[in-house]
Amino acid sequence: MGIESLTIELDNPVGIYFPGEEVSGVVHISNVSSKILKGIYLECQGCAKFCFKELSSQTYYSAEETYLDLIIPLITNEGRETFELVSGVHQFPFVFRSSRQANGKTCYIPFTGVLKPSWKPNYEYVLAFTVKTIVDLNTIPKAALPTQSIKSKPVFRWFCCRSGLITVTLYLDRTGYVAGETILLHADVDNQSMTTLLGATVFLIESVDFRTHNKSKTYERVLCEQKRRGRVFQEVPQVFPIVVPTMTPYYLHFCDIIDVSYKIEFRLIDSESPTHLKL
Repeated sequence: MGIESLTIELDNPVGIYFPGEEVSGVVHISNVSSKILKGIYLECQGCAKFCFKELSSQTYYSAEETYLDLIIPLITNEGRETFELVSGVHQFPFVFRSSRQANGKTCYIPFTGVLKPSWKPNYEYVLAFTVKTIVDLNTIPKAALPTQSIKSKPVFRWFCCRSGLITVTLYLDRTGYVAGETILLHADVDNQSMTTLLGATVFLIESVDFRTHNKSKTYERVLCEQKRRGRVFQEVPQVFPIVVPTMTPYYLHFCDIIDVSYKIEFRLIDSESPTHLKL
């Protein structure tokens, strides 16, 4: 008989931290018989890594960056080759800071780390924790600036005859938002075509760029969408409220392999064709 149980308990039960905060807790070990060991250590690891496959060439690409890599001795042999862990219930407290230094600055990189106490490969317990980025929009001047996009698209119908032009003007009073705030998207549709528009759909999209030294790939996902049907939006400008969900902040400082950005996509629904007019 040997180790009966091995667990990690964080003082913060949620397991979410910010850069510079202390991560503390206790490793609990219960053994029903004495064990001869060389040491017990807590491995603390946090990194960003990815792998994707290029279908055209059947080639795999990957990259990895390390933000946290610590080994904390919970108990050592103190100069002896081995020591005896007597039978019973044992608690080993630990503490470390969740940050990484680069060029004299603290890296504000969100990541999920793992805690792993081990002394042999067959005695291991892994617990994940999260370090979130602190974002202060006051330090990003362009976050408070308004933005506007105007896009026109010709509409073609039977025999490729052009039936007119649809112009959409989109406006935001600012470009920086945090989770829980509401984005007010102002949309003005000028339909100078012969096409009847039945509605519009607005998407909030997250774009993640993965970069290796010789290849990059972008993945997108829709975070939320809002549909509005009817012809009323053609008569007067419309406002689409979009509540910002919890998500990874854009522009990961000190991260050289992953970029995160967000965009709003506006699509019109055409009555004469199943195709959406994406603007």
